[in-house]
Amino acid sequence: MARILAFESYDGGSHKQFRETLTKHSSHDWEWITRPARDWKWRMATSALEMANEAIFRDLQIPDCIFTTSLIDAAALRASLPNGWRDIPLVLYMHENQIAYPSRDKRDSSFAFTNLQSVLTADLTIFNSKWNLDSFIDGMESLLAKSKDSMLTDIGERVRSNSAVAWVPVEFPTKNNSTKNTDDTYIRVVWPHRWEHDKGPEALLELAREHTEELNLRWIILGEGFSNVPEALQQFKSEFSERIDHMGYVESKEEYLQWLAKADWVLSTATHEFFGIAVVEALFAGCLPWLPERLSYRELLPACARGLTPAMQIDSPEEITKQILDHLYMAQAIPATKRIDLLISGII
Repeated sequence: MARILAFESYDGGSHKQFRETLTKHSSHDWEWITRPARDWKWRMATSALEMANEAIFRDLQIPDCIFTTSLIDAAALRASLPNGWRDIPLVLYMHENQIAYPSRDKRDSSFAFTNLQSVLTADLTIFNSKWNLDSFIDGMESLLAKSKDSMLTDIGERVRSNSAVAWVPVEFPTKNNSTKNTDDTYIRVVWPHRWEHDKGPEALLELAREHTEELNLRWIILGEGFSNVPEALQQFKSEFSERIDHMGYVESKEEYLQWLAKADWVLSTATHEFFGIAVVEALFAGCLPWLPERLSYRELLPACARGLTPAMQIDSPEEITKQILDHLYMAQAIPATKRIDLLISGII
């Protein structure tokens, strides 16, 4: 069992869920230093210095491994650690990458270069999906190509040679939290995403307008909302109020799983998804996938489950669900954590 000092600069949402699930099931001994989940740009800029200072203040025993996540400048973190700690093996877990994240504003490329420096500093980088790894390499190569005299011509090879892919550990429901709808009149669809532009609320509204009456749909809208609710979601609530079973954030995990268990399909309209914990949870709950054939979704689904929609006649939904669950075995909390444990053990 290794002693691991771990840093999480954005301890909320999927980052916090990953931290708690990994720590719960790992065979290693974890000590976490965290920062609250807000102001991600400041976290990228300053959290390495802040958390390194906290590690020094705590006067911790020297660990066997340093573990950090992707909203931290790992190069600054390693440089800020005490003498004698800088040669400790460092593992970076990439929840996301800043070169492929879609933005409505012109993106400051310095965030992408911070990610690149972190990846090249780490002794091992673990990406949470192949899509995350591939999009990072493709994006960095395209960005570096804009430099007329760049000498960084081997970035893709360097990143890939020092990286691995390990899906996020996701808890598999231990019991059926609710029965599926037995009223065949309606098809229930869950959209379990953050209420932000990158999750495609405009596309959700368009699909609802096109299919709600035609397919007799009812809607379950989950995910975390913020102070500025996208206009498309406000319009969705107004237009489809009589077709909405639930719309809003559910704090209780038990209640959240109950809503997933009531749904027949899980819908994503996302323009970015580096892994997709909410979608995997819905698939674990028995939902059929209404997912775009892009991003991480292609690797999360077996071939038989791609391109499905509620408009199709599905001959054997139980067999499709079984194949999905078999395919997603390495996303279940225990085997997924074991893989991450083994990757960490391999560099200590």
